[in-house]
Amino acid sequence: MTHDQADLDAGSQLAMPVSVVQQDWGARLGFDAAALWRAWAPDLDHRLTHAGHFMAEEAPDEITQVIRDLLTR
Repeated sequence: MTHDQADLDAGSQLAMPVSVVQQDWGARLGFDAAALWRAWAPDLDHRLTHAGHFMAEEAPDEITQVIRDLLTR
């Protein structure tokens, strides 16, 4: 965690596009994955899903589309 904060303080960011898929219930509980990742990834695509922990199994079409969209960015 200390190293992560030092990187952020130094202005380090990810140069590549980043996609984050967050469970919608986490957002309802107040966890803001977009805010956390945006500090690291200015080219961020943040999406919410109704799927549970095993997103790829529970919503394969949705997750496949996220990956396809990431690869075309």
